Amino acid sequence: MPANSEAGTGTGSRGNSATGIVGDPDEEDLYALLSVPFTASHSEISLAYRRAMKRAHPDRQGPERRAAAEELARQLNAAYAILSDPIKRQAYDRTIRQQVIQDQIMRRYVGGFQDFSEPARPSKVHQREPTAAERRERAHADRRASLLLVLVAVVFTTLIIVVLMLGSFLGSLLQALP
Repeated sequence: MPANSEAGTGTGSRGNSATGIVGDPDEEDLYALLSVPFTASHSEISLAYRRAMKRAHPDRQGPERRAAAEELARQLNAAYAILSDPIKRQAYDRTIRQQVIQDQIMRRYVGGFQDFSEPARPSKVHQREPTAAERRERAHADRRASLLLVLVAVVFTTLIIVVLMLGSFLGSLLQALP
């Protein structure tokens, strides 16, 4: 969606519930939409909202980008409405914390989810370079794994050949008997 790419944000529109909490916690969070940290103060949120609205206001856009700017302005207004109200922000923070914990668990144990709408890019941001000892250990483990695969293939092939020869021998023995 062009509105989101302009602001450098995630996906889609946000639906608000009666309590003012974002309905879909899988969507990008409101802090990222306003480009403020989770610990931002009320004044920082207000300043970020004003800056974002200046950039994305529909009246400042050309006719071809006006619809996208209106959608982004709606999202910014909804984000500001939630994050500027202390009670709604506290409730939203609880849902975000739960989502962050779930995402961390999924990344750790399952490898996370791939978003197929964007091309897959390897993420080496959080990985450090392996040490020389770790590279040697990895190369040794790779050689052992390759050797084990070759050994299993040879044993399996040999077993198939032996079974075929034994079947052939037994078949010819049964034909030779009157």
